[in-house]
Amino acid sequence: DSILDCPCGYGRHSIALAERGFQVVGSDINSEMLAPAIQRSKAMSNIRFVQENMQDVNYQEEFNAVTNMFFSFGFFETHEENNDVVRRFFDSLKPGGKFLMHTDVNVPYLESGHYKFHERRNLATGKKLEINEHYDRVNQRLYGQWTLISAEGIREPLTPYKHIVYTYESFADICKSIGFVNVKGYGDWDGTPVRDDSEEMMVVAQKPR
Repeated sequence: DSILDCPCGYGRHSIALAERGFQVVGSDINSEMLAPAIQRSKAMSNIRFVQENMQDVNYQEEFNAVTNMFFSFGFFETHEENNDVVRRFFDSLKPGGKFLMHTDVNVPYLESGHYKFHERRNLATGKKLEINEHYDRVNQRLYGQWTLISAEGIREPLTPYKHIVYTYESFADICKSIGFVNVKGYGDWDGTPVRDDSEEMMVVAQKPR
């Protein structure tokens, strides 16, 4: 089977899928992220990486699956722009193909007070990543700022972001309006149905055969 991984970043999922025998295309706009992905996959004949904006994805019934992983959907300004990306993923799929969208932002969990709006993570480089976010419930957007902190304490703010947050129901409606069927929501990788207390959300939708 063939898989489109978009956006693929540095190829974490793309390469793992190719190692399992799938034909994989990794698509991402960021050349700095693609460079290590290309380097790591040089010896593999069943994977290729393409630099492109997901708004420009233009494949026609080429893939058995499309994956959109790890908080990668909803970053365009309008609902129309984001919906168009789903439409492009739909067009990319062969009849019967499946689309997976994964995010670690589940709206009920976000609004429950348990979501981590402020945290620090240790990076392999020795730096720390500081994440600060806030949620605007009225316009359904999550605003965030990432800052890299060196071992010497030097702070390097990255580009601020805002993200349209979708409930399972609202995202499922988008998929159905475009033509997907068998839309299902999960709250973890074990296949548990998505619930209000799910920390993550995965939506799987199928293109009709």
